[in-house]
Amino acid sequence: MTTSKPLKAGDQMKTPPSSEFLSYGYSVYEMEKVPDKWKCVFCSGIIKEPVQFVECGDRSCRGCYESRLAASPNGKLICPGQECNVEFDKSQTMNDRAFKRELDKLEVTCIHKSDQHSCLWTGALYTYQEHLDANHIHFTCDECKESFSSVLALKEHREKSCPSLFQRCPLAPYCGTDMIRNDEFDAHLLSEKHQEALALALIGKYNAPETHDQEQDMDTTSAYNEQEKQTSEKLSELADKVQQLNDDTIKLSQDFVKLNELHQVASQEVTYLQAACTERNIIMSNLQPKQDAIQKDIEQIRQNLEENQQIATDGTLTWRIERVAEKMADAQSERQPSIFSPMFYSSPHGYKMRARLYLHGDGNARRTHMSLFFLLVKGEYDPLLAWPFSHKVTFCLFDQTGAGRHIIDSFRPDVKSSSFQRPVNENNIASGIPKFFPLPMIQQDDNPYVRDDTMFLKIMIDIHETPKVMLPFVLNLNPGLPTHVQHHLISQEKIKQQQQQA
Repeated sequence: MTTSKPLKAGDQMKTPPSSEFLSYGYSVYEMEKVPDKWKCVFCSGIIKEPVQFVECGDRSCRGCYESRLAASPNGKLICPGQECNVEFDKSQTMNDRAFKRELDKLEVTCIHKSDQHSCLWTGALYTYQEHLDANHIHFTCDECKESFSSVLALKEHREKSCPSLFQRCPLAPYCGTDMIRNDEFDAHLLSEKHQEALALALIGKYNAPETHDQEQDMDTTSAYNEQEKQTSEKLSELADKVQQLNDDTIKLSQDFVKLNELHQVASQEVTYLQAACTERNIIMSNLQPKQDAIQKDIEQIRQNLEENQQIATDGTLTWRIERVAEKMADAQSERQPSIFSPMFYSSPHGYKMRARLYLHGDGNARRTHMSLFFLLVKGEYDPLLAWPFSHKVTFCLFDQTGAGRHIIDSFRPDVKSSSFQRPVNENNIASGIPKFFPLPMIQQDDNPYVRDDTMFLKIMIDIHETPKVMLPFVLNLNPGLPTHVQHHLISQEKIKQQQQQA
């Protein structure tokens, strides 16, 4: 808690010149000897009606706290305690009754012991205010210098009767009002009650107050004459304003009639627009199913166009997968667990196929591996093909650094499985390699398989039963070479390896 210099005389803290708040704490003799725990953090006087701040434990007078809270624009205060500065609001304070019981027992000496008359009163704090009210007057009006026994009495004086703020009406009590605030005096002179009292006084119904001073009578008569002149001027001015007000009222009435007509027209237009909107909404609701169907058709056409732009017909598909990070996140959150490759064929009139990739794994491999599957699609030339499908399928994840560390894996179809029979539905059930590639490796920042957020997969149908030892050579061939050149190079490599084996 903060400490302060000894306080000046007064039963409550005097408001410092630099402060806009009244100090509510008690001031006693030898204030500097009072322990800090009994003092208000705001006014540094002995706490009156203690309130405790829950966050920091400091206390203040209720009056000091409430006056500052009322002036706070956001309803919050900052505790001024030493090295505290905790911000709090009304909900973070409490009435400290236990502390008040202890505080009431505090022995104090009247602040006026040091005065000229040396008040010798000493007692418990809870009786101090009663002593001050009964024996000392400390509150002086700054305007008229009149003294009062309490802050409340001074406040009531300032609001209702201070002669520096009020003046007496010369027709009081006939006009019904005695003391009138200076800033309201002109309005009182024009009020109905004052004008009525003035008219009655002018015709002699009211007698002027009796006085024994001829000079005072002359002053009063002069004041009445001056008042009559001012009143006449005010009445004339008021009559002009009333006439202007009547003219304005007539004009406003005419404007109101026009506005009312415009309002009726606008209401009719609004009603028409509401009916038109309702009709439009009905039409739109009827069109919505058609729009949805058209959109689906457009999507299907777009998908077919994309798939048919560069369809591979040699049993080999090089699949370019972009936005890998986005697709990986979609798979991890299960927004889109898998993605499909474009269609490809084993030959121009052969098997129709595609691949399905689970970037975050599928089944037992979920969250540990990428899963890659092969599936047969219902094709146009299925009646002419041999079933079940029995050709080996090879998957390859390309190393894009040029080091040739491709990930290669193959499987042979289970000819008894329905996945490799002639498709009856649009697609057969996918079959392949659930644990194709570990996720930790593909998720590394600088892995060789994802560059520029893109990776490449190759799906190869081994129609010619390529030996396993040939796969690295086949998959390392430059894909930019024409197909017939690649086949020629593969044939040459086969012959070379057969010769070496022989």
